[in-house]
Amino acid sequence: MQDFKEHKRKFDNFLNGIKGNEKIAIVGHANCLDGTSSAILMHEILRKKYPNLPEIEVHFASYAFGSLDNLTKIFHKKEIEKVFLVDLGVDQSLLDELERMKSKFDVLLIDHHPLNPNLKIDDYIIKTRSFDCTSLVLYLFGEKLVDFKDWTWLSCVAAVSEFSWHSKDNLEFIQKHNPTYSPEDPNSELLNLVKKMNNTVNYYSKDSLKSYQIILEKDFKKIDEISKEVSEELDNKLEDFEKNAERHFNKELYFYSLKSNISIGSNISTVLSLRHKGSTIIIFAEDGNKIKVNARNNGKPTPYSMNELCNAGIAGLENAMAGGHAPASGASVKKKDLETFKRNVIEFVKSKISK
Repeated sequence: MQDFKEHKRKFDNFLNGIKGNEKIAIVGHANCLDGTSSAILMHEILRKKYPNLPEIEVHFASYAFGSLDNLTKIFHKKEIEKVFLVDLGVDQSLLDELERMKSKFDVLLIDHHPLNPNLKIDDYIIKTRSFDCTSLVLYLFGEKLVDFKDWTWLSCVAAVSEFSWHSKDNLEFIQKHNPTYSPEDPNSELLNLVKKMNNTVNYYSKDSLKSYQIILEKDFKKIDEISKEVSEELDNKLEDFEKNAERHFNKELYFYSLKSNISIGSNISTVLSLRHKGSTIIIFAEDGNKIKVNARNNGKPTPYSMNELCNAGIAGLENAMAGGHAPASGASVKKKDLETFKRNVIEFVKSKISK
């Protein structure tokens, strides 16, 4: 992992600075397997190093405006002193809220999403490369501190879900613990487990603490039950996609409006990006008065950045936000702005494929 020693130095300094009676909070990325796994691994590290700590607060946050400000108010009332933000690319869309939180508490950000150039890098910011997912990073940070034999599987699951195997070192780590795993095998045992975990996280998209607790307790019976229900819904929507998706530029670009009671936009975009390699898959799903957007392209190499695409899509739109990685990104726009978002994306893709 690039800059691992420097990243671990920052982590160790922050961790070693905790007093045994301090109140600690962990905030993970909501409705995200890496965010859930990161929160579990961070909790495990803290509990093993400081067994007498008061109960650790665990929360999950989305990239909606006000997410960090609301948590800052909660933490202030509860007299929280230190906060771990894990797998949260809040510097992209919530930089002001991040700065306000940092002014109130000691905050360590550990994240692998693209860096906002306006974010000041200091000893409280750990930003890794996109394919060095936060769960894998935390596992490696705590490997010599905690007996992680019970959680190696989870770090590998998160790494596969985040396509961390694109890095040779990360693939070697995954295969060390899963010798039969191959990224090219769609039926691998590890990939099947990834799907089950993702299904569980998405099933409880409105309450990430529930999926956190189920995975923390390793309740695989419950995970199997949930996954079966989600898989059936996913299969139905995948079939509907092939019939009803909008197609542009000779299938270079797909738009699909998802209607489901389960948050499976990310699942669908991932599956379809593997099925339609090299094409950009964009899934729209209603979320109150907003439209949630999932964009993915699994081309090798990616023909253009999904992060840039989503940011181009929200250009000029009020109260819209976007962020993510080159192969996978997301956005949130008002319902009334959906058609404008589509037009912006079409123009962006047109500009890229005409070069």
